[in-house]
Amino acid sequence: MTLETRVKNTWLEKRGSDREEIGRLLALADGRLEDYRRATAGKLSADVQLGLAYDVIRISATAALRAAGYRVVRGGGEHYRTIEALEFSIDPQKKRLIPTLDKLRKKRNTGSYDDFGLVSQGEADSCGKMAVRVRKEVEDWIRKNHADKIG
Repeated sequence: MTLETRVKNTWLEKRGSDREEIGRLLALADGRLEDYRRATAGKLSADVQLGLAYDVIRISATAALRAAGYRVVRGGGEHYRTIEALEFSIDPQKKRLIPTLDKLRKKRNTGSYDDFGLVSQGEADSCGKMAVRVRKEVEDWIRKNHADKIG
């Protein structure tokens, strides 16, 4: 499924972006990454750590999508659609990251909305490592494919 098909399905909309917006999104991801590191050092719960690391990934994915000139339409499933759109940037075969990130999204949702204490430290650590990697890969992708959108 292409980005244009997703526009036709009203999951995405075309919307321009600029260097300032992408800079703000990447700075926001960096801030959440620092919060994740503080949560880890402060020994906050694995649920909190995973939530912060997941936010880094979601915000980074948003930056990639916005740099490409698209925005997820509000109204349900925004996180899923944002993560899934990494297919058009850093995970073109939809094999490497997206399935793993979707599992983490579900785990985060359960921990945020339904239950507490279901996230293992190993899962939180894994998500933290992925957050660092996704943040870097997204910035590299933007620099390569949309250099006018990044400082």
